[in-house]
Amino acid sequence: MKTNEEILAARAKLISGTRSVRNKPSVNELSVVEFMLVPERYAVEEQFVGEVLLLKELTPIPGVPNYVAGIANIRGRIVSILNLKMLLGITSKGITELNRIIILKYNKMEFGILADSILGSRSFPTGQLAGKPVTLKGDASRYVKGITADGLVLLDCAQLLSDKTITINQKQK
Repeated sequence: MKTNEEILAARAKLISGTRSVRNKPSVNELSVVEFMLVPERYAVEEQFVGEVLLLKELTPIPGVPNYVAGIANIRGRIVSILNLKMLLGITSKGITELNRIIILKYNKMEFGILADSILGSRSFPTGQLAGKPVTLKGDASRYVKGITADGLVLLDCAQLLSDKTITINQKQK
């Protein structure tokens, strides 16, 4: 017979919609966070994800490229937020308080990306990843690793976080 604590923990897990703890993916698997940039599904590798937050307040910055949505104060840290729809050439219907921020980290670089919604996390075999989608416009394909058979587009976070063209107002020598 289950204790009250076990029953309450099971209910909380059911209500929150969280998944059970999984084993670490094997060497031949990618563990990703899946999200929507309506109308398409995208993913980033979990190793680059610092945290996922609800968009509460976004301060726009004048004079920056259109893919920079602004900055956000996240527990005392000022973090730049990118609008991937603008960067990837996806039609955008605007930003709402329902958007989520995925904080990406790689080496010393950190910034957030906007997502319409978070779908969860999952793992899939690396062999399931095919070439880059042909629907991407311009240079957007350099930020994509590939696409799965079910249409999930995997972003190349290492490229995205180390791209010098995304760095703004860096001192020129």
